[in-house]
Amino acid sequence: MQPTFLGKITVASAGTPVPLITDTAVRACKILVATIPGLTGNIYFGGAAMNQGTLGGVMIKFNPPAVPGQPDHFILQAQDGRNSLRVSDYFIDASVSGEGALIKYFQT
Repeated sequence: MQPTFLGKITVASAGTPVPLITDTAVRACKILVATIPGLTGNIYFGGAAMNQGTLGGVMIKFNPPAVPGQPDHFILQAQDGRNSLRVSDYFIDASVSGEGALIKYFQT
């Protein structure tokens, strides 16, 4: 598997989901989302229409990460092990403007 490190994806305006990437041709077999210790708000991972208030369209919600210790993470993996996840279909949002998450995806 070949990893691609996108680094920190920042949400400029809280409540406005940001796509992981905009290139609709990029497919992956696995996407990893990790929180960044020291940030103060919640991070949301899901689809374009996710809503923080109702949690509609949210796949996972991360609580504010603790400064010391291991950051929280979530791995979305294709069941067939192939590059069947379209990376641009996934978004992050944050409860605090300017915060975000570390993202990497893997291709076979």
